Amino acid sequence: MKVTREDMQLYAVTDTQWLNGRDFYEEIEKVLAAGATFLQLREKDSTHEEIVKKALAIKPIARRYGVPFVIDDDIYAALEADVDGVHIGQSDASYETARELLGPDKIIGMTVKTPEQAANAARLGADYVGMGAVFHTSTKKDAKDLSRDNLLKLTAMLDMPIVAIGGINYDNCDYLKDTGVDGIAVVSAIFASDDCAEATRKLYKKTRKLFNYNKNIIFDMDGTLVDSMPFWKNSAREYAILRGAKLPKNFDEITGVMDLSEYAAYLQNVLGIDTSLEQITEAAVDIMNKHYASDIPAKKGMIKLIRREYEAGSKLVIFSASDTSSVEILLKRLEIYECFEGIYTVYDVGIGKSDKESYKKVARSAGMDISDTWVYEDILRGVRAAHNAGLKVCAVYDKDSADDWDEICSIADKCIITG
Repeated sequence: MKVTREDMQLYAVTDTQWLNGRDFYEEIEKVLAAGATFLQLREKDSTHEEIVKKALAIKPIARRYGVPFVIDDDIYAALEADVDGVHIGQSDASYETARELLGPDKIIGMTVKTPEQAANAARLGADYVGMGAVFHTSTKKDAKDLSRDNLLKLTAMLDMPIVAIGGINYDNCDYLKDTGVDGIAVVSAIFASDDCAEATRKLYKKTRKLFNYNKNIIFDMDGTLVDSMPFWKNSAREYAILRGAKLPKNFDEITGVMDLSEYAAYLQNVLGIDTSLEQITEAAVDIMNKHYASDIPAKKGMIKLIRREYEAGSKLVIFSASDTSSVEILLKRLEIYECFEGIYTVYDVGIGKSDKESYKKVARSAGMDISDTWVYEDILRGVRAAHNAGLKVCAVYDKDSADDWDEICSIADKCIITG
């Protein structure tokens, strides 16, 4: 797994001593849902066996949100639990040992405090560094504060993701603006809060602006934002049967990934039904709009994600194979219509989603810089086309694309699981 600078934005470090009896795993899920971009399991009072047990429980939660997950210090626990990697301090096991045991694809982060340590991290090829302590911290009682001048000198030496660590909270993180760090690592600023989710949301919003992570997002709707594919399959089947077609056994599989134009061509050329795109469109839109207005459910976590990104200042648009009226009906029912600056459909764009030019055209029309634009998609052809267009892709797991999931994740920059 590759680590990006954006992953460092809000790096959450666990510490159960702050939770006052609250459920450890429930709080971690709340923190990830609220916007933490990286997670480190750091439990100094736990045994190796306890660390492994906790890591195995946390791993599926982190994967559900597509957040990199590492263990502090314990290389062997990272190996046994098969998490994304490990973070090692200067007094812990060596980088060479960690890399030899974990292999080339795992994340290895290192703590640096001096020019010599920074140069060594660069020479060894660390995936990221934690730099500090920036402020006095109760979790590292022997740590000395790192002056702003020294912080600037160290960040200038390194060309890799850098996260500032040590005593950082909502009120003092402004100090780190324009220092060359890519984000903040926090412990008590999140886990000592009475409301970990709200503390995370506030920090996510603030650090997004503080570190200039402008973000544009093109959302697919059907199968990504909402679980509508079963409804579409049923409507396609209903219409074909209504027109007297004899359906092949794999009809649902064939038509499940088609837009209306492709479906019309299939009915005409394969099933021999004398129909027009206009007739199909009118019937399909009428059937689906009733469902969009009433019972098509949102994918788990997607409403929170959209609201979080909207509140953080991201520009959001929809790019759908559905009719514009359908999109509007759905977004208004889910009460997220105001979060989106535009709605684009394959009919407006004039290009299907399997063509990379469609995503480029949407991005240009929406005034988005492709280098800062993410596409959220659940279908392989959409993921591949967006990737080939040069956009960053977050693949959204969908049971209908389960057979393609390994291939989808090999292409996408990030994967999240909604069901």
